[in-house]
Amino acid sequence: MSYLSAIIVSATLLQGCGDDEVSPDVGSTEARRTVLVYAIAENTLSTAYDTDAQELTTAAASSKIPDDCNILVYSDATSLPRITLFNKYGTTTWKTWSSDQNSADSTVMLSVLREMVQNYPSKSYSLVLWSHGSGWAPTERSIQRIYDNLTARSQARAFGVDNGVNSSLTNGDYDMDISSVKWVLEKLGVHMDYILWDACMMQGVETAYELRNLTDWIIGSPTETPGTGAPYYNAAAALCNADISGIISDYAAYYDNSTKYRSSFPFSCIKTSELKALAEATAPLIRKYFSDMDDMPEALSSAQVYSPRRFIVVRGNNAEVTSPISYDMGSLIAKTATAEEYATWRKALDKAVPYRMVPASEWATGYAAGTYGTAHCTLTDADNYSGISMNVPEDDYDIYWVNREKLEGVPLFWNIYAKSFQWWKAAGWKDTEWELINYIQKDTTL
Repeated sequence: MSYLSAIIVSATLLQGCGDDEVSPDVGSTEARRTVLVYAIAENTLSTAYDTDAQELTTAAASSKIPDDCNILVYSDATSLPRITLFNKYGTTTWKTWSSDQNSADSTVMLSVLREMVQNYPSKSYSLVLWSHGSGWAPTERSIQRIYDNLTARSQARAFGVDNGVNSSLTNGDYDMDISSVKWVLEKLGVHMDYILWDACMMQGVETAYELRNLTDWIIGSPTETPGTGAPYYNAAAALCNADISGIISDYAAYYDNSTKYRSSFPFSCIKTSELKALAEATAPLIRKYFSDMDDMPEALSSAQVYSPRRFIVVRGNNAEVTSPISYDMGSLIAKTATAEEYATWRKALDKAVPYRMVPASEWATGYAAGTYGTAHCTLTDADNYSGISMNVPEDDYDIYWVNREKLEGVPLFWNIYAKSFQWWKAAGWKDTEWELINYIQKDTTL
């Protein structure tokens, strides 16, 4: 799986407070803007921490961070969780916890963000969510839990992995779904200037529509992101100034296609105030072209794919599953609708997604084995590229074969889980035959 860089911080604590260690405040008077970074890196990402730590430290030391701004980072990697401040004064570890905690727990996340906001008041805030990501749907880590209790709707996970063992060698069972992220931000009660997903595959319309009332902008990638992740040194000023087009420009300058490792990839900024209009423009097309479960558009096979659905059956109860097929939204509608319909719809899309990084012809992927046969994903529809993904229901999404000998079908409830998102109703899926899905289990052979 592609992974991101995170932040590791090490600074001498200056005084203690109870069981946790807290240093004197540095620059804790009200700032113009504070960028909150919530980094869940107690997983296979932790080895990439040093690079981003140096980027932020160097940015603070070289006046890349504006005088009236703070970048406040909560990180949980292989050391104890801590909060570190990066600003014009330099780098300061403000707090270190005395014991480990599950940072993928929504109550922990809420508590941490509240503490950051209360101790570092600001006229406005932005949020970076940093970890593994898989979009809105259940992940590979959820399969055994789903198999055990058939409660995929409560077990489905999309963001953040905490292995609970302070190791960089494994991921683990602790992660969170989009509804949990939404709950945290609603309880926090702070409207964000932007949310930046520094995680793979999170820039989907389903996720964006769910969070649209909590932020002005959503920034991220609908596909896998390179190991270097966000260019924190390059983009420090733009992040602090909530300069949305500047963030895109800084990404593009960093991912300059000079090498395969520095190749650009699908990446975009969503203006949340335009998402309602995008849903209204999409709904008639969903009703027209996707209503019949048994007669889905043939054009699906030619649309740009960001992450393919892959089912692999192995012996016993073990299985491998990645995610539902993730289509580029622009490509999907272009291949399905008439030219006139697409031209009208595209206007709504371009208002909702006004800034994009143009990807290279190929970008790195973890879906190589048995899917692409290559270590890179190819841009197949540059003309209709949008930088935002959309899911389409499938019969197979409610069945997953996990036992070769018994041919035993275990439901993932991907279609049913998709119905819980506001996008389902707003975009017209509720008015199709897919709304009738409750539970599907077909007699099928491999």
